[in-house]
Amino acid sequence: MIIRGDNGGLDLILMPGLGFDKLGNRLGRGKGYYDTYLERCWQHPKGRPYTIALAFKEQICDHVPVVETDKQIDEVLYDSS
Repeated sequence: MIIRGDNGGLDLILMPGLGFDKLGNRLGRGKGYYDTYLERCWQHPKGRPYTIALAFKEQICDHVPVVETDKQIDEVLYDSS
């Protein structure tokens, strides 16, 4: 079954990563593929999709090194217990 929508834009992107900080910075694999993709998504007329990462508490860091082209994600969900 194919459901056709309004043909455009994304509402939500689940982001992968090796590590995250509480500011929304993401440690990937260093190639910038997701940052490039997010930039394209943000330019869509529908607007910027909400970005969420699902993580283990061991993946939460005090600081993730970033460069100018890195994109922050909106929210990191993890079990803090």
